[in-house]
Amino acid sequence: MTTIISETEGRIVVALSGDLDTAACGQVERDLAPLFERDDCDIVVDCAELDYISSSGLRILLNIYKHVRKNGHKAYLRQPSDDVKEVLQIGGFLQLFEQED
Repeated sequence: MTTIISETEGRIVVALSGDLDTAACGQVERDLAPLFERDDCDIVVDCAELDYISSSGLRILLNIYKHVRKNGHKAYLRQPSDDVKEVLQIGGFLQLFEQED
C-alpha cells in the first residue's frame, strides 16, 4: 500500500495504490495525520490505483469526509475501479463524496 499526498490548485490530493486493508490502515492513518491538522481546503482521494478497500479502509474515508465537512469543505473520490466503486456504493460513500473523473 502506497499513499502519496500532494497539493494542487488549493486542494489536497491523496493518491492511494494497492490494497487498503486492515494491515495497511495503521500506516495510512499515520500518513494522513497531517491532513487532520488542516482545515483550509478540500481533499481529493485518488483511487485510480486502489485495488481493494476493506471496512477498515472505509473508516479512513469516513474520517476524511467528516473532517472536511466540519470545516466547510468538500471531499472528492477520483477514478475508483469498478470493484472499489461497488464497495463504496454498498457502503453509501458515493452519496457522501463528490465524484471526479
